[in-house]
Amino acid sequence: MKAYCINLDRRPDRLAHMTAEFARAGIPFERIPAVDGQDPEVAAAAARLPPYLYGKRISAGVHGCFESHRAAWRRLVESGDLWAMVFEDDLVLASGLEIYQQESWIPAGADIVKLETYGVQVHVMPAHKMTVGTRTLALLRSYHHGAGAYIISAQTAQRFLVDTRPIGLPVDRAIFDEHSPLRQGLTIYQMVPAPVVQGDRLGKSVTAGWAKTELSERLEGGTWENPQKSSFMMRMRRKLRIRQRLRSILQGTRCLIVPHG
Repeated sequence: MKAYCINLDRRPDRLAHMTAEFARAGIPFERIPAVDGQDPEVAAAAARLPPYLYGKRISAGVHGCFESHRAAWRRLVESGDLWAMVFEDDLVLASGLEIYQQESWIPAGADIVKLETYGVQVHVMPAHKMTVGTRTLALLRSYHHGAGAYIISAQTAQRFLVDTRPIGLPVDRAIFDEHSPLRQGLTIYQMVPAPVVQGDRLGKSVTAGWAKTELSERLEGGTWENPQKSSFMMRMRRKLRIRQRLRSILQGTRCLIVPHG
C-alpha cells in the first residue's frame, strides 16, 4: 500500500527528516501538501466551526491539520487503492515497519490500524489480539491521542470525507476518541509495540529544533509549581488510576501504555 506523508510547504526541515526516516525504513512515500493554519481563509473557516468541548473551539492550526488528513483520505479514494498508510512529518520510525506495507496481514473487518503511540494509558481487548510479525494487534477500546501514523481503508476514508464536512474536532479526537460520532461503528486496532512515535515524545535530538506540535501543547496545559495545584493533580491521578482499574474489570479490557519499538 502507498505511504502518504503530510507536510507543510514552509517546513522543508521536517520533510528532510521524514525522507531520511522513510529511506532508513525502506518505505517509498508520497508527500501530501498540508493545509496551512496560517492561511487567512483556513483561519476564517476554523472560526465558523462549532465548539467541541466546554465551549472551546479548535484553532486554525488544528483545523488545517484536519483538512490535511482529509487531503490524504481523498488521495487514497481517488487512487483506487484499498488501503493506505498516513503519516505526519514529526515522527521516529522503528525498524521492521516496512513489512506492514503488504495488505494481506490486515484483519478482516478492520477499518483502521493505529501505528503510533503517544505514551498514555489506553484500553485494549486482550481477547481479540493477534500476532503480526514481531508485533501484536489488539482492538482499541479507548481514546488514544495522536494521528501521526495509521493505516486506513478506502471505504473508511470515503465515509470520513462525507462525515467530516464540517466537524469541529481535532483529527486525533475525531478518529480515536470512543465518544466521537466519527468513530462509532469502526473497528480500530492498535499495534503493540507501536512502530511510530512523535519525535518530541522521545526527547530525540532530531526534533530538538522543531516547534512543539499542536497536540503536545494541547495536552501539557502548563506547569504545576503551586503546591496546592500539585496536590490536586496527585489526587486526580489517583482517581484516574482507580477509574482505569474499574473500567478494565467491567469491560474486560487491559489498560496499558503502548511502548514504542
